[in-house]
Amino acid sequence: MSDFKNDNNQRSEQKLEPSHHDSNGSYQQTLNKRSYNKPRFPWFKTILVALIAGIIGALIVLGIGKFMDKTVLNDDGSNVQESSSNNGGNTLDGKSDKYNSVNQMITDVSPAIVGVINMQKAQNLDDLLKGKSSKSEEAGVGSGVIYQKSNGSAYIVTNNHVIDGASNIKVQLHNSKQVNAKLIGKDALTDIAVLKIDDVKGTKSIQFANSSKVKTGDSVFAMGNPLGLEFANSVTSGIISASERTIDTQTSAGTNKVNVLQTDAAINPGNSGGALVDINGNLVGINSMKIANEQVEGIGFAIPSNEVKVTIKELVKNGKIERPSIGIGLVNLSEIPDQYKEQLNTKRSDGVYIAKVDSDNGLKKGDIITAIDNKSVKEDTDVRSYLYQNKKPGESVTVTVERDGKEKQVDVKLKSQKSTSSQSTKESESSRDSGSNLFE
Repeated sequence: MSDFKNDNNQRSEQKLEPSHHDSNGSYQQTLNKRSYNKPRFPWFKTILVALIAGIIGALIVLGIGKFMDKTVLNDDGSNVQESSSNNGGNTLDGKSDKYNSVNQMITDVSPAIVGVINMQKAQNLDDLLKGKSSKSEEAGVGSGVIYQKSNGSAYIVTNNHVIDGASNIKVQLHNSKQVNAKLIGKDALTDIAVLKIDDVKGTKSIQFANSSKVKTGDSVFAMGNPLGLEFANSVTSGIISASERTIDTQTSAGTNKVNVLQTDAAINPGNSGGALVDINGNLVGINSMKIANEQVEGIGFAIPSNEVKVTIKELVKNGKIERPSIGIGLVNLSEIPDQYKEQLNTKRSDGVYIAKVDSDNGLKKGDIITAIDNKSVKEDTDVRSYLYQNKKPGESVTVTVERDGKEKQVDVKLKSQKSTSSQSTKESESSRDSGSNLFE
């Protein structure tokens, strides 16, 4: 501190020293004193000038840019307007609305993901002859998702093919604890089943996303038990490869057209029935199938959450899906050999041949269906898909057929399709109301 004061005193003396002396010595002495103290660098002025220059330069550049945009750059349409936002619906440049990291999201959602164990035993002599045991044994393992907890119970959605043929079902929770499950309802065509377990502390229910808002490129995570319980609580990641796909699937109830989300997130045997979630941990789909081919990689499919939601409500309410039926047996024209088509008196290459009629509904064996309610029909799945998505038992449809080479329209009243799923237990039926109100 003393040095600082002395320096100030010295400088004050220099300022007070007379500069009007005429003597050379006095003037020289003043110069000598000042030469020992370097003047301070004008930082403030320098920064201020640089700042002003930068602002002026930026304004000039922007002005020239706008002028060029209006005069030259857009003339040939080769330039695009670039967004200033870098955020997207993926983990590379986007952020979750709820979580700071993927790990945090996975940790939070994991208690809603379960393993579903299909236990089977011989039901009759034929089963024993086929090698089935008289005691329940593990026949297969899939995954499931807890979607609601209420009144001391937890409700789980999974794939129908995961529990198909089960004599009883077990569920393994995320903490490896196993509990017994009851079947509430199942449907082969949509490949959805609903189970119920006693609520267990530490589990949680998942939230459903609006799958209609899912976009190609969105990041997703497949959660479940690939290859069985040995790899329980596994997670794979990928993107939505296509948000709208309609594919033909072969089920125990026949062929059906289904709407699916396509993803490149790895889906392996055991992942079926598990969750496909977005970066916010919300369910966008139920993992259901993949294309298994040596030449194919990264093509998996999930049932959209919006369709799962509708199916759950119906299964919890009725234990099955009530579907309409025309009451006919169908064969695709494309599957009939050419030598037999000559006998059908038609030149068509597509459409559906009626091979059987269950009742007197105005249709006849030999008719070829070409449209239903003015919607073109090329194969039998077109008929089923239209009925299942748009009609209910008791309603009517207009079927356009080709009969003896002439077009004809027939109005048909729809019947209720015979159930292809087993009936739920009485105990399950009594619990349906409490499991369906999630979507009220």
